[in-house]
Amino acid sequence: MAFLLCSNHLVLNAVSSLSSSLPTSSSTATASNSKEEVVPVDKLPLESKLQESLEQKTRMKLAKKIRLRRKRLVRKRKLRKKGRWPPSKMNKLKNV
Repeated sequence: MAFLLCSNHLVLNAVSSLSSSLPTSSSTATASNSKEEVVPVDKLPLESKLQESLEQKTRMKLAKKIRLRRKRLVRKRKLRKKGRWPPSKMNKLKNV
């Protein structure tokens, strides 16, 4: 959940930096244009569904990365316990 907040925060920072770089007269004009445009209500649920699916997709990707990293770390821990990690140590043990 924390990762999701960070990504939203980055997007908000990018949008705010873009809006701050624009002159104030044009930024107020774009704001007034967006207020004047009427968005049909039928499109709103679809957009929210798309956004929700994108958020879920990013959460799943993040969970997969965490899962794979944990698996790799567990494997390394077991190999260290058996004395087979790091791999360079195996070459030294062959000569013994």
